[in-house]
Formats: sequence, C-alpha cells, structure tokens
Amino acid sequence: MQNNSDFFNRPLVLTPGFTLPSRAILSPMEGIMNRENFFNAARTLRLIDSWMPPFIGIPAGAVPRDVTLKKRFSFFLDSGIPFTVQLLGHDPDSLAETAGALYRIGVRSVNLNCACPSKTVLASTSGGMLLKQPEIIIETLQKIRRNVPDICVSLKLRSGFRDPDELKELLAAVREGGIHWVIHHYRTVSEEYRDLPRQEAVRRLQIVGEELKTIPFFANGDIVSPGDAELYRAETLCSGIAVGRGILNDPFLLRRLRTGETVDPGLKQEFLHLLTSGIPGKRGEHFYLECVKMAYGADSPEFCAALTEQKNRRVGKSRE
Repeated sequence: MQNNSDFFNRPLVLTPGFTLPSRAILSPMEGIMNRENFFNAARTLRLIDSWMPPFIGIPAGAVPRDVTLKKRFSFFLDSGIPFTVQLLGHDPDSLAETAGALYRIGVRSVNLNCACPSKTVLASTSGGMLLKQPEIIIETLQKIRRNVPDICVSLKLRSGFRDPDELKELLAAVREGGIHWVIHHYRTVSEEYRDLPRQEAVRRLQIVGEELKTIPFFANGDIVSPGDAELYRAETLCSGIAVGRGILNDPFLLRRLRTGETVDPGLKQEFLHLLTSGIPGKRGEHFYLECVKMAYGADSPEFCAALTEQKNRRVGKSRE
C-alpha cells in the first residue's frame, strides 16, 4: 500500500518552467496569506513549499505597470519557492496583458479565480460569476496562453454557480481553454461555505477527474486532517490537495502530509514567535491572540490562557 506522504511529497511538473515541489499546497486566503509574517513563518518552518497569495483585481483597461507588480511581489519572488499570482477580473484582454507583465518581472505561474463567492466580487462580474459565462473563461485562458506561451496557467474553480449539474459544461470550457492544472473547490458558488455530505463532495470531485482526464487537478474544500486528504486521494483522481481554512486549525497540516512526521510541541512555540515578531502596540494585542489561536488551536490551554490574560489586562486598565 502506498505511503500517503510518498504521494503528497512527490513533485508535479506542470510546464518546463514551473514545477510544484509537492502535492499538498495552500489555497489563497484573504487576510492571512497577504501578511509577510505568516509567509516568513510558514517558509522558515517548512509548512509550505510553494506560494499563491490572495488575488489581485484587474479592472478592464487597467493593467498594472511592471514596476507596480514588481514592488508588490518581489518579496515573494525573492523567496526562492515556486510562486503563483492569482488574477481576478472579467476582461480577457486585460487579464492576458497582466499575465504578460507578470512574466516580465519573473512570475512563471498565474491562476484565474473563478471561485470567489463574495457578494462584492460577484457584483463586479468576476470570481464565481465567471461560471455563468464559460465563453469568457475560454477566451481568457486562450488569450493568456497566446500572449505568454511559456507561463503556467491554472484556474480556481467551483462546481457550478447554482447547480453541480453545470460542472461538465464548465470542465469542457476549461479543457478548451488549454489549462495546465486546476484547483477545484467542490461547492457551488451559491452554496458558499455551507456543510454538505462528504460523499457528495467526493462525487463531484470524481466528476472533475473523469472530465479533465489527463489535466492535473487539486481537490479543495474542508480538508482539516490527514484523513480528509487521504480520502480525496483514494476516492478521486486528484493529483494533489489544496488546503484552505484547515490551515487555521492546524498550521502543520501540509508539512505532516508531506513528511508523515508528528509535530514537535516546540515547533508551535517557534511558529508563534515568528508570527508575532515585530508586531508592536495596541494592534499587537489582537494580532497576538489570533496567532496563539493559529499556532495552538482555539480549544488549547495556551489560547484560553492568552484570552484570559488579555481580558484581565483590559479590566485592570478600566479600573485605573
């Protein structure tokens, strides 16, 4: 029987210029992955071996200048680990031109967001709203491929806008667009983050594997333990898994999947130290609580003690 860590630790060559070092990656999360402290901590402790920060919005006709993109992403580009920029927009020409600008500054992988269920994003006809317009997805992917032939192009996808019966048509559009790989969140846009039976998640992911055929896809959605990741690996044709909110409960999840090792308690303390390094003043109090929760868990004695300490400190200040 295959060792799970052997599978998740195996590299995946996607294009001649872009390879994922492993098959257990972190899916972009707004508010977490755009913090340099989190990135530094995760990279230092080998919690990640590739990086895809939250999307950048590209309005029609407003392609960022090369110097602007370099300023925004040089920190990640200089890290030495494979780096993907996720794009959000609905204008194929602007998205393709942005991909070209990113390639000029050294980015070798872009991802088109067709999954975000945020009402603000949907109102801009971007993110999950693109699932209502498969022809826009096809045009965007094809224009990026023509404009930047050597860049790796991926897509974050959901199982439809309102109904998973839309899935096969969407996957046909993905194939026609000439995609290199896909991150697939099994819910529809309308389902947002509501609970669904695990067997339904597996069923939808199985359809993705069957329809994409030889195109690699990473399963995404409610992966909070090695058992969840192994279920997707065993029951679907996924090439890997992408963890989102599960990393907030267990920041060492991806590392454990890749190595099969248990986590030394000292690593949690080191992770907390790296997360909170250089965070001063009043903002630091709230941020410190967030970091303790991330490092140790919401039900841990460490988080309960930090919460009590902060409450006591506030009570003390109010009595002064």
